[in-house]
Amino acid sequence: MADSVVSFLLENLSQLLIQESKLLGGLEDQVRSLQNELSLINAFLKNTEGKRHDNELVKEVVSQIRDVAYDAEDVIDTYIMAVTKHRRKGKLGKLIPSADRAIAFHEVAKKIESIKIINKEINDNRGKYGIEIAESSGGDVEAEEILHRRRKHVEEDQVVGFAHDTEALVKRLIEGSLQRNVVSIIGMGGLGKTTLARKIYNNNDVKNYFDFRGWVYVSQEYRIKELLLGILKGLSPLPRVMLRAELKEKLLRGLAAMYSSNNDKLKGTLTEDLKRFKEMNDEEFRKAWSEFLGGIQDHNDLKNSLSNFVQDFYSDNGVKLEDMTEDELKSVLLESLKDKRYLLVMDDIWNIEVWKEVSTVFPNNLNRSRILITTRIKEVSLHASSVNNSVPPIPPYELPLLKEDKSWELFSKKVFGGCTCPPELETVGKQIVKSCHGLPLAIVVLGGLLACKEKTNRIWSKYIGHVNSYLTEDRSSCMDILALSYNHLPQRLKPCFLYFGIYPEDFEIPVRQLIRLWIAEGFIRQIGNRNIEDVAEDYLEELIDRSLIQVATKRLDGGVKKCRIHDLLRDLCISESSKEKFLEVRLDVNLSPMSKSRRISIHYANYPYISSHPFESSNSRSLIAFGGVVGLESPLDQLCDSNKLVRVVDLSYMDICCLIPNRIENLILLRYLSIPSGNLHVIPDSICNLCNLETLDMRSSTLKSKCLPKGIWKLQKLRHLYLDGPTSLPKAGNKAGLPNLQVLTGIAMNQDTDCFFVKTKFPNLRKLGLYPSRGEESELLSSFLPWRHLQTLKIYKSCQLSSQILSQSTLTKMTLVAADLSPEITSALGRLTSLRILKLQGRQHASRSHTEIALNCDGSSFHQLEVFKMANVHVIQWTMGTGAMPSLQRLIIQHCEVHIPLPDELWRLTTVRDVEVIYPSRNVARMLQQLQMRDGCKLQVYPPLDQLRK
Repeated sequence: MADSVVSFLLENLSQLLIQESKLLGGLEDQVRSLQNELSLINAFLKNTEGKRHDNELVKEVVSQIRDVAYDAEDVIDTYIMAVTKHRRKGKLGKLIPSADRAIAFHEVAKKIESIKIINKEINDNRGKYGIEIAESSGGDVEAEEILHRRRKHVEEDQVVGFAHDTEALVKRLIEGSLQRNVVSIIGMGGLGKTTLARKIYNNNDVKNYFDFRGWVYVSQEYRIKELLLGILKGLSPLPRVMLRAELKEKLLRGLAAMYSSNNDKLKGTLTEDLKRFKEMNDEEFRKAWSEFLGGIQDHNDLKNSLSNFVQDFYSDNGVKLEDMTEDELKSVLLESLKDKRYLLVMDDIWNIEVWKEVSTVFPNNLNRSRILITTRIKEVSLHASSVNNSVPPIPPYELPLLKEDKSWELFSKKVFGGCTCPPELETVGKQIVKSCHGLPLAIVVLGGLLACKEKTNRIWSKYIGHVNSYLTEDRSSCMDILALSYNHLPQRLKPCFLYFGIYPEDFEIPVRQLIRLWIAEGFIRQIGNRNIEDVAEDYLEELIDRSLIQVATKRLDGGVKKCRIHDLLRDLCISESSKEKFLEVRLDVNLSPMSKSRRISIHYANYPYISSHPFESSNSRSLIAFGGVVGLESPLDQLCDSNKLVRVVDLSYMDICCLIPNRIENLILLRYLSIPSGNLHVIPDSICNLCNLETLDMRSSTLKSKCLPKGIWKLQKLRHLYLDGPTSLPKAGNKAGLPNLQVLTGIAMNQDTDCFFVKTKFPNLRKLGLYPSRGEESELLSSFLPWRHLQTLKIYKSCQLSSQILSQSTLTKMTLVAADLSPEITSALGRLTSLRILKLQGRQHASRSHTEIALNCDGSSFHQLEVFKMANVHVIQWTMGTGAMPSLQRLIIQHCEVHIPLPDELWRLTTVRDVEVIYPSRNVARMLQQLQMRDGCKLQVYPPLDQLRK
């Protein structure tokens, strides 16, 4: 993580030198000097990346470097704050020399010199203790081999719950295309991928089907030559020694000499053969030579003489497998596998490069040869499967976590062997096993611990609620195996993964909130002109594909809505974060001011303070809190005094009343603010001085004023503004708009708002949520055309939709909540040319009647629509012309009244794959019972129809 700290600071310093040269004043040379020092540090960190895990000297140097980088960051940020405060002063104030600024100027110069001295000491010590030599040692390979032996012992100890998986995978291996193909098993560490692969490898049907089976363990620290040797040594009989090209000339000269002395017996046949042999490779020569000897009749003595000559020559000059080069081994393996139906298992592949290196020597014999790979990384699986473009790839087999019954079976086998668990331990035992969340590795390790303990309720009860702490005590048995995935992450993903440690156990994490936090923390780097939120989503997808993060729920468009992390991986995040001073999780609030952790996550605290005393300062950059109760003071009061360098504050999960103090403007570096505040809140004008603010989330706040502060237009870096509407925007006059704003929700529609849109105050807006102004029923957004990037629009409550909205060609998703939809409006919605998702939501209060909607879809309606959801509405009419909704894939009907037959044209759509009906009315349930679904379309009803009949 020191790499990320230094890289992040280097980038900030570069931007500072480019954009803020005036701000730096006379410090530009000192900052450039610091930048040069950090560049040398960065080179060292890159050189030692992946070589530190078992080298204490290197780890200590990296730790010192991290602390130096943190100090440098504090110095620069403190100076920026001082200068920014000076800039806020009026013209008269700026003419008067600022003592604070002068002090900060001298302090930062002094600190930079101090940092350079410390850095020199670190470099001197590296040479003194021989750390350059240590960092290039082969210790990592040895450590991984030891870890592999441990992993093999743990993962293959017991086999439970793989009957269905084995059957499915064996079928993929021995059926299907004649072309050589790849079958892959993917999943997080500890799921039992190797165990399952071994079970398949030893399956009798598999043994009988393939001529040759080979197994090779790949790992992160693979060597191509060893992989090839591993496969070749499994062949029976072993491939023979070979001759290199330069020795073949010597062999042929010897044969020519023998020919000249036996010319009368051979009658000239060898001359032509020698010419032919010269052009052959080693394997071709062996075959041709065998045929040649077979053609010699009536001269057995000569035949034996020639045969012995060649054999002796090979014996004296041939190259054994261990002495061959990689290319020679590849050639031998390719020849050895020709004409064979083979199965090769490549266990634990971590990157696509190894596949690129070895896949060329796996011949396509058109006899259903297969390669079975296990990996934690989906990209590796997809790449290996897609190499043979002439064959449809076999989808990766994603190994699931064990269900509760199989988890208990595995645990019982480990603890009791062939015996039965005593009845008095079954309840507490199942409670303990549940904490493993179906991960076989955790269950086996836990079972191993309890197998050696006294089997009593008293002993086992100690493990309830503390399973993870017992599992992590001995890293070698469990955590080191999981840590392989973290160690293999590219540097850009490591802080993103460790950040999952801020969330409590079993927490379903809203993805869009997570992405905003990553951006505010500075983890996401801009790539060209791409939207930075899209880049962050790619980061998350990569963590999911690496089997580190699990998908909890998906959005209607197929993207990830919520995700989660296994408890053991979360513990890994917290453990690594603690060592790196990256993140600290607290279950209390009396935090030590001496803690140098950059991020604080408070879980279920009763009084949300980050410091134990208002005057004890902290250099933490983030405060995120979960749970808690109402306190007498707002935690923001203390933050404004003791945590002035903070960048991220998220208190939205706390049950507190969080007033924003006027001193909020002291948090100059603040980028992200999300708070709950009930209905007591007023936003002070001082918040508009937070020039670095990117996200302001106040969806849990009901503003008394119902209007944002006048200075909101000063927040030029603002990207996300979430309000609990309807909230009005202040008049802008000739002020600049918000050019970086991507999301704007909770906004009241009125003439001023309409004017802002006409004047393009939000040119890059992608998502918009609107409320009608109270007491107004004016036409909504009469001028809507200037927005070229708007993709998502959500409109709350009764309003009149203008024709301009309904001609917005960029809209891909639209949600209408409690809107009165006439046939004319729904018809106009059908003309939105890019609309892919449409959600119609009625009133959710039980005391109110459902919103009535009439759907008239002619043949040209909703041509791009893929997802259609209706919730809490009363469908009074639904007609569909031939050709309507031709792209529809998913239909969701939730808590709806439908007293008319659903159109037959709907069920004739061949594109529909998924129909979900949630809490259907009796009338809808009767219709569904009579419905015959076509093949390829899945109907899901909750509660199930058989329960509704009761």
